[in-house]
Amino acid sequence: MKRSLVPRPGRSRPLRRQLVAGAVVLGLAVSAGPLVSPAAVAAPAAAPKVAPGSEIVSAGPTGFLSVDPKNTLRWTRYADGTTTEVGQDSDQHTQTIARGSVSDVVVVGDSTTVTASHKITLRDMATGTSTPIDLDAHGYRYEGAVGSWVIAVKYLKDNEEAHVLGLVDGKLTDRKITGLPEKTRKFEAVAGTPGSALVRFDGMPDHSPFRSNDYAVIDLAAAKVSDYRGLMTDDWAGAALSPTHMASIGALYDGDRRVSLSVSKRGPERQPWNTELSGVYTSMVGLVGDWALYGNERKASEGWDQRDTAFRAVPIGGHTARDVLDHATSVAPTPEGDLLVMGGSVDRGEGVYRVSAGADGAPVTKLVASTGEPTKITLVGSDVPAVAELERGHWRARWQLSRLNADVTVTLRHTASGKERTFELRPDNREMKPGWVDVDWDGLLGSGTDTVAAPNGAYTWKLNAKPTNGLGPDVNADGTFTVRRRPAPHDYTDNGSPDVIVRDEVGGLSLNDTYHGPQDKPQLQGTTEKWVGPGWNIYDRIVAVGDVAGAAVGDVVARDRSGVLWLYLGTGDGKFATRAKIGAGWNMYDQLTGGSDLNGDGRGDLLARDTDGVLWLYEGTGDWRAPFAPRKRIGGGWDMYDQIAAVGDVAGASAGDLVARDPSGVLWLYLGTGDGKFATRAKIGAGWGAYRQLVGIGDADTDGRADLFVTTPDGSSYLYHGTGDWRAPFAPRQLTGIEAPSYKTIA
Repeated sequence: MKRSLVPRPGRSRPLRRQLVAGAVVLGLAVSAGPLVSPAAVAAPAAAPKVAPGSEIVSAGPTGFLSVDPKNTLRWTRYADGTTTEVGQDSDQHTQTIARGSVSDVVVVGDSTTVTASHKITLRDMATGTSTPIDLDAHGYRYEGAVGSWVIAVKYLKDNEEAHVLGLVDGKLTDRKITGLPEKTRKFEAVAGTPGSALVRFDGMPDHSPFRSNDYAVIDLAAAKVSDYRGLMTDDWAGAALSPTHMASIGALYDGDRRVSLSVSKRGPERQPWNTELSGVYTSMVGLVGDWALYGNERKASEGWDQRDTAFRAVPIGGHTARDVLDHATSVAPTPEGDLLVMGGSVDRGEGVYRVSAGADGAPVTKLVASTGEPTKITLVGSDVPAVAELERGHWRARWQLSRLNADVTVTLRHTASGKERTFELRPDNREMKPGWVDVDWDGLLGSGTDTVAAPNGAYTWKLNAKPTNGLGPDVNADGTFTVRRRPAPHDYTDNGSPDVIVRDEVGGLSLNDTYHGPQDKPQLQGTTEKWVGPGWNIYDRIVAVGDVAGAAVGDVVARDRSGVLWLYLGTGDGKFATRAKIGAGWNMYDQLTGGSDLNGDGRGDLLARDTDGVLWLYEGTGDWRAPFAPRKRIGGGWDMYDQIAAVGDVAGASAGDLVARDPSGVLWLYLGTGDGKFATRAKIGAGWGAYRQLVGIGDADTDGRADLFVTTPDGSSYLYHGTGDWRAPFAPRQLTGIEAPSYKTIA
């Protein structure tokens, strides 16, 4: 388990049987011969690999030991990348010498937590030999190993006695370490270099106000202290040892909130050098030549800024620190005085790096084994539909990034108008693995009062992913897609949403382009009214008739006061072409309504009621020069209604329907039969006399059913969504965000 400068509960130290003091030769077997493991597999010789998420545990002259995310220990040879499964750990324990240090010897035990083992085995991965040691037989607690030297502790009455076990002339010997204080407590072996171990213990008097720990270097061959009192720290510090220096990183004493890097030169003249480290919270530390290396244990998917994440080196004694790797998670010294680091760099990716002294003594890095993962964020894949058919529902696109700790923005842009919608996505996933970011687009562009339904046509998308920890460059990607919908009868802006035609009291005509609001405001909303032009007060009737002239957008007819009917072809941009005369004599009608396909030919039709109460059908032709076929009589008696509105399909059939209101305020439904006729009327309900205008607005919420827009004398407006059920064709009314004052005429 990685060490943290955050205090953790101390491990228990069970008392065991004491051993008779003095040098003792242990009668333990040493077996020779190749180690056979069914888990040994050959990797490509050209490039050693290491499993993603692994941590470095120890390093020898021929290979290194790592532990993967499933806590499996593996030995990897430098020469050919061959890996051997060594055993299982209880966690990803790193920055420790419990599994061995600075050699090809790996320690395994009868417990996955090796320091809790009763029996351990030293496996030499280079020669294939193994040495078993029964610690329990002599009352030892295992502490760690440096090469083939084992450090163990036994408990006396009020202190701890440290021993070195090792092969001498082919026999495993046990020697007490000399030179330690008489009362040694909280003894730990914390670092190693060939022939030496750095140990930590509580050497302070009980009455000292500053509880701290001493360090000593043990000459393992002599089993005695060679360097003493070079460092002092609390219990949670990390430590490193080289042939020339010892180092620690942590608080100088219990309760100290500051983190310091301390380095002491080995030998009789020790002048410890200390520097306080701001922004360092973990105990990862190493030594390479005259440089000390440190950093927070940060994956590429962790951290908040580049300085917090970087693995750094500083010359011992001072001067400016420099970045060695972009991030690191674990370190282990090598017998040659180098440092193996599990980490990554933006230009070379994730893996095990060797840090060694360059020609000028400063640290240089070389990739030893790769995980195959990039350190920088990359775009791994995408699923972006080429066509957004918004009438069928939302457009959903997704992009897969190599890691998700990024602030992601996706911008959709309508090529023709430049109108945009930007999605800010914060996945905040700190796992070092690919993940998806998703956009669920409801078909709206802009924001706030500038919101509009997206027009049909060509679009671009742009993705930007900015690492939240500043590690690596932004990811940028772009592409194109198309928005496509069927023509809608009340759509003059080619965006699939109904447009409300508004004429003011002086004859100015405007369009209010509607949109169905997002989840936080789901009712029908209107944009800022778009000006069409003045002079429309020459007409006494303005009717939205849908596509009657063969184009893909809706058209409008207007009757002047002399009874001439005029056609205004929609151009798709909220404007209309120059008017074309349809014909005279239309003042025989007192009701005109349109926009509903009543005969199933895909074109809008016009209904007209004459002053005798006869209802007539004018079928759209698709020819702007003669947009309507000769009229067909539907029937008489329609003068019983004060308003008639063609509403499209509100009741579930494929044909357009009609609603009519009688003077008492009862609304009636006439189901279209698809041949220009209607079924017998069905009562919808009373109370509809409260509304000033009834407008068949089309499909306002893209659910495939037409809706009814109504206005009240006080200027409010409501939407009745079509249900598809002729017995109850409208859902309860919903207040809209569109103002409809009485001095304005709505169509």
